[in-house]
Amino acid sequence: MALDQVLSDRDSEDEVDDDIADFEDRRMLDDFVDVTKDEKQFMHLWNSFVRKQRVLADGHIPWACEAFSKLHGQELVQAPAIFWCWRLFMIKLWNHGLLDARTMNSCNLVLEGYRNEVSDTMKS
Repeated sequence: MALDQVLSDRDSEDEVDDDIADFEDRRMLDDFVDVTKDEKQFMHLWNSFVRKQRVLADGHIPWACEAFSKLHGQELVQAPAIFWCWRLFMIKLWNHGLLDARTMNSCNLVLEGYRNEVSDTMKS
């Protein structure tokens, strides 16, 4: 910690340390025994994204889903099991009324674009 941080009046106790939060999230997810490794990986990606983007309200979920699809799209299309976890999660959000069909379609179009990029790269 720098000297100016030590001497400042600013209190950093309420700040979230992302490295510690990621470690605690992974440790918590590792405690689940009835969840696959891919499901745990997806849950960690989502939890980390939601924490860093400060998704706090139900109304933020549609934006978060689109942003998550754009941020992690390449990773999702390269790992089919995690890709399906994401799709099932979106369906669960839709079932609970947190995600509308238009946003779900938009997310799937983003992922389809990444999938087409991957297939075009493999053809070349």
